[in-house]
Amino acid sequence: MILITGSHKAFALYKAIEDGVNHMWTVSAFQQHPQAVFVCDEDATHELRVKTVKYFK
Repeated sequence: MILITGSHKAFALYKAIEDGVNHMWTVSAFQQHPQAVFVCDEDATHELRVKTVKYFK
């Protein structure tokens, strides 16, 4: 489980979910984990596409 809160971490959430797996953003490796869970508040979703937010709600 990854907990991401606040608008100051919105870019990190974007890199973790929408961008590809990248060694510069190690959190992106969770994209390949079969049981990874991202928990975030509304402020942390500001960098995500609307379609992504609606899909995960």
